[in-house]
Amino acid sequence: MVWAVLAAAGKGERLGLDRPKAFAKLGERALIEHVLERLDASEWIQGIVVAAPPGWEEPCILAAEEVAATKVAETVTGGETR
Repeated sequence: MVWAVLAAAGKGERLGLDRPKAFAKLGERALIEHVLERLDASEWIQGIVVAAPPGWEEPCILAAEEVAATKVAETVTGGETR
């Protein structure tokens, strides 16, 4: 069984963002939505765990729901620093 861990806990400071970089826009959608959609579509991946920044767990869950990423099994809180 192959699982993916999506490390989405980057702060986005170097990009000048007021939100985690996983929520930076690429086109009309957040980066996390693009990545979740691709991981979910992979035949190699059976499950996905998202490591979210503290306080951003719910937006990560909503992003997975937005793209119907059914393989997301858990969203966990990442650390404050690397």
